[in-house]
Amino acid sequence: MSDIFAAHKLRQKYKHFRILVIGRANAGKTTLLQRVCNTTEEPCIYDENNNNLLEPTDGRGLHDINRPFVFRNNPQFIFHDSIGFEAGDESMLKTVQDFIEKHAKATETNEQLHAIWFCFTPDRARFLLELEKRFFNEKRSGNIPVIAIFTKFDDLITQVYDDHLDERKNRERAETLLKDLQAPLFKLEYPPKTSVCVEDLHHDNGTHQEQVKLLIRKTAASLDLALRMLFISLQQNNLQLCIEYAVEHTRVGSGSVDLASLTIKR
Repeated sequence: MSDIFAAHKLRQKYKHFRILVIGRANAGKTTLLQRVCNTTEEPCIYDENNNNLLEPTDGRGLHDINRPFVFRNNPQFIFHDSIGFEAGDESMLKTVQDFIEKHAKATETNEQLHAIWFCFTPDRARFLLELEKRFFNEKRSGNIPVIAIFTKFDDLITQVYDDHLDERKNRERAETLLKDLQAPLFKLEYPPKTSVCVEDLHHDNGTHQEQVKLLIRKTAASLDLALRMLFISLQQNNLQLCIEYAVEHTRVGSGSVDLASLTIKR
């Protein structure tokens, strides 16, 4: 059986793709997820009994890691939000570690955690906190990939901006600084699988679609093939990407595939 048909079989088993999002306050996590799901609505948040606690447009109640939330236009993506470690509270690190362990050991397929998006802000003075270092130095349960997302790169450009330089030179300065800032992160014991840098996500006329596509590609590349195809099949707002992956893996597999069978029906 080809890999793509194995992925199709897995697609019948899994109904959701679960992502844990970690990051400090004002890291732009909600804006990022809205761009991923192509919506301007606030998320719906659910309790342990799957009761909706908040209606869209009501922004209260995020940051409870055990309460999943979704966006109505793409409910197959289940997100969990964890506050960052900037307060230095070790209990928060343990809460995150316990959550990862619980979902890594879950036997129910729809309770399993598939990816972690760890968001970093361009804080030059406190780019990598002690608890963040511990998160990446201590072995985590399961084999759940962590993708580092460096948000608000436009803020970093502002921090290093020199009026005597043109836009390109100022951007290059910020890129060099970001590379230097993130270097220690990838030298830790269990570093992220990959990283993405995003900017200006709050601007509708920006390049957020291309940035989201890159995040999706890099997340997909960090997964095994079956979960990769599941993840791509959830891209209701990015049919082109879904087609590209289907074509790519059909070439290396055998036979043909019904693209419609890879797409979730609402």
